[in-house]
Amino acid sequence: MSLMMSIATLLASITLSFSASAQTFNAPTSPKAGELSAIVCSEKTPSVCAQLLYRTDISSETEGQFQVLIQGFDGTTINNFKADLWMNMGHHGHGSSPVDIVENANGVYLVTNAWFVMRGKWDVRLDFVLNGQAEHLEIPVYVAK
Repeated sequence: MSLMMSIATLLASITLSFSASAQTFNAPTSPKAGELSAIVCSEKTPSVCAQLLYRTDISSETEGQFQVLIQGFDGTTINNFKADLWMNMGHHGHGSSPVDIVENANGVYLVTNAWFVMRGKWDVRLDFVLNGQAEHLEIPVYVAK
């Protein structure tokens, strides 16, 4: 009887280890330098979209840097550009310290001092005014390490 119990325990252990490995294998990874985020478009103005170009690997342990690329507008000046990092944690949200922003060109912004202070799904929230209309976009970023 103890041999059967030992075999059952061994099989259960192998099954649980395999399941844990499969979950780790399918988990999202953090963005790497040179990668682009998903493109997110405005609900108010569907032709206005934004995307991130990561300049550094993104992790919870080091400063992140990325460029914000706003697309689909006619060259009109973008005003009051702001970006912040936000994580929804169920019953409350969690931000990060303010980021530094440098405008490289109209619609292209370098964001530095971006600290994703814990693992999980973050949103890079972008706010700006285009043609007198306030726009708000949220680009998801998953931080795995």
